[in-house]
Amino acid sequence: MLNPELVWMTPVTVRVKDGAPQVFASINDALEFLEEDWVNRGSKYNRAVQTCRRALNRMTPVAIAREAFLDFCRDAGMSTDTDGIFGPKTGAGGQHSLA
Repeated sequence: MLNPELVWMTPVTVRVKDGAPQVFASINDALEFLEEDWVNRGSKYNRAVQTCRRALNRMTPVAIAREAFLDFCRDAGMSTDTDGIFGPKTGAGGQHSLA
């Protein structure tokens, strides 16, 4: 039986190898990327895959799988939207002085 898609509350945007942003809206998106597009199989990779699979089987919270995926992306040298690389966030406050 196939597991239904588990969508994250906040999608993850990652700048992949070619510099283009890629949006991952669900655990299924992340797991597909990890298993089909990635060749580095280090400890962060293994943790992300295992955590995503456990979340699909309702054994781990979805938020934990999202964090494991983000941790892997950062460790692999990919920038994420949570790193502040995609420009200033709207409503973040006023201007900051350099003085």
